[in-house]
Amino acid sequence: MANLPISMKALILKSPGNGAIENTPVPQALPGSVIVQVLHVLVYQITPDVFHGTTPNPNMTLPYPLVFGSPAIGRVAAIGPDTTAFKPGQLVLVDSNLRARDDPNVSAVWGAFDGFDETTKRFVKETWRDGAWAEYVRAPLESTWALNEDKLVGKLGLKTEDLLHLGLLPVLYSGLRKIDIKAGETVLIAPATGVFSGGAVAVARAMGANVIAGGRSEESLNALKARFPGIQTIKLTGEPSDVAAIQSFGKIDAFVDVGPSASTSATYLNTAMLSVRKGGRICLLGARGDTALPIPYLAMMFNDITIRGSCMFEADHVRGLIKMVEAGVLRLDAEGGFEVLASYPFEKYAEALERGREISAGKIVVVNI
Repeated sequence: MANLPISMKALILKSPGNGAIENTPVPQALPGSVIVQVLHVLVYQITPDVFHGTTPNPNMTLPYPLVFGSPAIGRVAAIGPDTTAFKPGQLVLVDSNLRARDDPNVSAVWGAFDGFDETTKRFVKETWRDGAWAEYVRAPLESTWALNEDKLVGKLGLKTEDLLHLGLLPVLYSGLRKIDIKAGETVLIAPATGVFSGGAVAVARAMGANVIAGGRSEESLNALKARFPGIQTIKLTGEPSDVAAIQSFGKIDAFVDVGPSASTSATYLNTAMLSVRKGGRICLLGARGDTALPIPYLAMMFNDITIRGSCMFEADHVRGLIKMVEAGVLRLDAEGGFEVLASYPFEKYAEALERGREISAGKIVVVNI
């Protein structure tokens, strides 16, 4: 066991919006965990709402009091007795996909909400309530990923804070993998101009797909096309004529919906789903609140369409995504369409949270611990 300090600074969230940096004991490594010295934590668009308890879904609760947040980039500080793959000093990603080792149905988004059933809530509260907005975090082995610093920082010239994009992208890569996107296939992504969906465009493009990005704003679509040369864009009106307009690009092999909760009931979903070719695939990856899919049953049946929901990701998806980044296929800097909008010291976390409300596609805010 490495020699760790006795206490550390951590952002303690005592109730929604009631947080402060305080001194608290440094966690100890237990079986199934590692202690990570945190370098950077991620702020994205929903992070301020998680902090203040104002997320659109009232069931997204947290077991107060707790150490706020994840994901993070850091270095291994100490390892548990059953750890074999990590060593102190190693650069790692700590992701937010929290699952019970003996039951994959017990899952939560670490630092964002504690699940929807009592078993999961108890699992989070009793074992994994404390997140990564601290000088040290005890992280599950299953949520900790080694990063090749020589390749990523030395060869590719990335900054360690750039690697925080890996905190979001596995969700998107997982959705694309689950519907078996292949190089050369044509994929419609809509609405494609948001914070979350812009990452889907980047990942699909890196996978070799022909990307058609759909959205309502011509200006935003043009900006997206400037970030990702080679993609095609289409302005979606929600009218039935959109189907033919989408299909004018050729056969649509797959459609990935990344609509936020604000897009609930928006009619683009119907036309986008109807545009997919016979035998095509659809991935529902967004946060719409529709109680039923706005799609004719017979159209899906006759056209042999596969509809797949996707929530979070599997270990193989994170592993595959990291390989893409380490190989330089998916760039996490300006060359790849990504940017760190702003970096803040830990004591200015409140400013960082507010700045997080301003981020757009491909941009994140970073807090340096």
